[in-house]
Amino acid sequence: MNIPANQICDHIESQVTKLRQAISNGDQATVRETSAVIEAYCNLLKGSAPATKQVPMPTPPQQDYVLPTQPSSFAKPLVQSGGEIEEKDRNILDF
Repeated sequence: MNIPANQICDHIESQVTKLRQAISNGDQATVRETSAVIEAYCNLLKGSAPATKQVPMPTPPQQDYVLPTQPSSFAKPLVQSGGEIEEKDRNILDF
C-alpha cells in the first residue's frame, strides 16, 4: 500500500489539532487515542510496522534426568486363585 507522504502529514496535522484540544480539555482517553493514531502515521512514514518489544524468554538450565529402572512385571505370569496364567492367555480386563 503506497500512501503519499503529504496525505499522511495532513492526517497527522489534523490529529495534532485533536490532541491539543483533548489536552486542553483534560480528556485523557482522547489524548491516548490520538497519540496512538499519530504514532501509527509516523510508522507509516518510517516504512516500518509498529514496534513490538520482544523480551527473550529465559531458558532453564539443562538437567539430565535419570529414571530409575524397575524390573518389568508384565513379563512374569500372573498368579490368581486358580493358579498361574501364561502371558499369552492374559486379558487386561481380567482382575
